[in-house]
Amino acid sequence: MAAVVGAAIVRDGRVLAARRTEPPELAGLWEFPGGKVEPGESPEQALVREIREELGVTVRLDRWLDLEVDIAGGWVLTVGVAQIVEGTPTLSDHDELRWLGPDELGGVPWGAPDVPFLPEVAALLREAGPAGPRGIFFDEEDARSVAARLAAAGYSARVERERLAGEDDDEAHPWAVLTDAPELVLDLLVDEFDGWLDVEEPQPAHPPLDLPTQPRRIKRVGDAQ
Repeated sequence: MAAVVGAAIVRDGRVLAARRTEPPELAGLWEFPGGKVEPGESPEQALVREIREELGVTVRLDRWLDLEVDIAGGWVLTVGVAQIVEGTPTLSDHDELRWLGPDELGGVPWGAPDVPFLPEVAALLREAGPAGPRGIFFDEEDARSVAARLAAAGYSARVERERLAGEDDDEAHPWAVLTDAPELVLDLLVDEFDGWLDVEEPQPAHPPLDLPTQPRRIKRVGDAQ
């Protein structure tokens, strides 16, 4: 059977989803970007090539998801978990890109071939845990200065536009600095550049209810005091 590959590109506890523009019957639906394996290519080579062509970035394949899905025309779709090693995703074959957390995957309409992969991707993202602290700035120059300072100190750091859910325009969106630096280090730079620290707080564990083990007598009006 002919093979098609898709890339579940993960970063900071989120996966990159792309909205299709064609064919007309699939326009507006979301997918894991990718394409056909050409003759003489391995699936891994095809995945790296397709993502470079569609998004303008270089990715590294970590592993393939467990499922294989038969799709129309005798094709078989497999999806690989990948990491960006160079570049920033840009629009080409799609009209919108979004980074989605595990609880946001159901918030967009997916194409039918990609739907079976969503539970495994959600589990993968939850296992990876929440994203680390982020520095948020309204001035791009401030964000890039902070990233440069962190990089000079030996930490990885990158800048990306901080979009709000459901908003497509670029106006008034702040800039986020994502880094592996300790929270204290980032907090000091945030104060210096008049930004703020965005930390995803862990959800508190709820203690089990103290349920009675024996039936209790209900006191009714008129019972003896």
